Amino acid sequence: MNEEQFSKQFQENYDRVINYMGHGSDQHLVMSLASKYTINKKQFSGVMLRKVMEIINEEKSFSLQLESALSYKLASYLMEEKDIHIAIKQINNHDSLLADVKFKQSSFRILGALFLQEDSLEHARRAKSLFEEMNRRQPFLTSKEDIPYVVVQTSVQEDSIGQRAETIQRYYLELKKHQFIIGNHLQALSQIMTIYSTEYNALLVQYTVQLRKELNKQNIKVKRVHYPFIGILALAATDDFKIEEICILYQQLIEQKAFRYAKEYALIIAIQKIVNDLLNVQNLVDLTPLTRLSQMSEIAEFVLEFTSLIPSGVSVIIDFLN
Repeated sequence: MNEEQFSKQFQENYDRVINYMGHGSDQHLVMSLASKYTINKKQFSGVMLRKVMEIINEEKSFSLQLESALSYKLASYLMEEKDIHIAIKQINNHDSLLADVKFKQSSFRILGALFLQEDSLEHARRAKSLFEEMNRRQPFLTSKEDIPYVVVQTSVQEDSIGQRAETIQRYYLELKKHQFIIGNHLQALSQIMTIYSTEYNALLVQYTVQLRKELNKQNIKVKRVHYPFIGILALAATDDFKIEEICILYQQLIEQKAFRYAKEYALIIAIQKIVNDLLNVQNLVDLTPLTRLSQMSEIAEFVLEFTSLIPSGVSVIIDFLN
């Protein structure tokens, strides 16, 4: 599917979501659903989504924790499962394990439960250890939003929890020196950068900074909300050709009426589409780390709904006090 076809299909799915949810619905949610279906080359169906929503709502154990927008996103995610009832039961079990290791109840804990591995209890303990290490180094910045990120980062057994937390903090501080704005989005980017290695990589910092410069050169304004997706671009080894593809798709998207008041979302969707194409090809060669990168992309999209609602100055002030 070329850029023009993708853009057209996105607008069609966007219109279907609007028709289903109604005008005046949460714009980020509408964009998210339309992009997910378009990237997966599917046509949005409100009837199918509603059926999954009803199953989720039957599970009072965790559905009461979910924000309305997250319920829709979770439903679209679970539609890929062969047996939704079994998938929901597993989420419940994993959420209980995260509660057992003292993660506080929240929608973000439910997101973390999605990505807990088979060695569930040990994995939950590793995630909690990393969370505590991060909190020790950046106590005012580390929050419940980090739960799904730490779950994915600790999906593989390792003896370097402390090193990972130290590297996350170092990436954060180094990127801050390059005029990346401090706060939750930079924290997410710093965590994503450690997916392949817990060792600090100065070249990865330079590459991430250069990616932002290249996008800015194309008159695409990179905002804080884009930071996690820039990290995913960097780890996907995006070259100049792929950057050009992203820029072309971005221009195609912003010409659609759906983006009249949401241009910042066009860059996120363009990045997701191109990286998804890359992962589908590269997964044939190297499954494990790329799977985690794909999961990070899912989390960044999930979390976007909530971090975008936080007053812009709050996380900056907290980080400054820290």
